[in-house]
Amino acid sequence: MQIKIPIKECIIPMYDDVLEDVLAHRHTHYVFPGGRGSTKSSFVGGVCIILLILANPTVHAVCFRKVGNTIQKSIFPQIIWGIHKLGLDELFHIPKTFATPIVYKPTGQQIICMGLDDPMKVKSIKLSFGYIGITWFE
Repeated sequence: MQIKIPIKECIIPMYDDVLEDVLAHRHTHYVFPGGRGSTKSSFVGGVCIILLILANPTVHAVCFRKVGNTIQKSIFPQIIWGIHKLGLDELFHIPKTFATPIVYKPTGQQIICMGLDDPMKVKSIKLSFGYIGITWFE
């Protein structure tokens, strides 16, 4: 199935080369400086994670936030924004709360949001297949 994704409508030109680098797996880690309004969260959570999930059928993502009770108003809606903006709503199961993973329906891949304020929960991630190949520390 061929999907036409409007990537250029979702990121600012400053991230064009970075997106190409990410999708080509040229680096393991990326650090994005910038303050509020720099669009780094839109780029990472809204575009990169979604595209990497689509391109790698055995990879899952875990998105971390320093404090878990801020996820519902930060990284979780950012990922949902990306799914909507990329026109992929039909392909993802989006739960009402971040406590349940976002799931890419065709493969069952998960996007899990977690707070780092309870390290024991991070140790208990279990997947039915594949591995965690994407991590986002917001």
